[in-house]
Amino acid sequence: MWVKILDKEPKEGEMVEVVVEGKDLFVTLNQGKLYCADNRCPHEDIKLTLGCLKGDRIKCSLHGFSFDLITGNSTQKSVDNLRIYPIKQENNKIYLEL
Repeated sequence: MWVKILDKEPKEGEMVEVVVEGKDLFVTLNQGKLYCADNRCPHEDIKLTLGCLKGDRIKCSLHGFSFDLITGNSTQKSVDNLRIYPIKQENNKIYLEL
């Protein structure tokens, strides 16, 4: 099921926080592509939007672990991967698949 979450795409490199059905998520436009993921580091319960984007990865501000925006894979084998959500843009609106 696709759910509208934003009325326009974020600016390049911006991370927008959204809550959808009780899930704390972020949406970003990175290198021209939209991404959506959980806004909580799987290692520690801290918002990833406090971190930064580095290439195609998001880096947690607490311990510096990073996660691939496409796959959610962590740089550390001992840290769980980040959950990534399907996202699309139609008629300038942003939709998330739950």
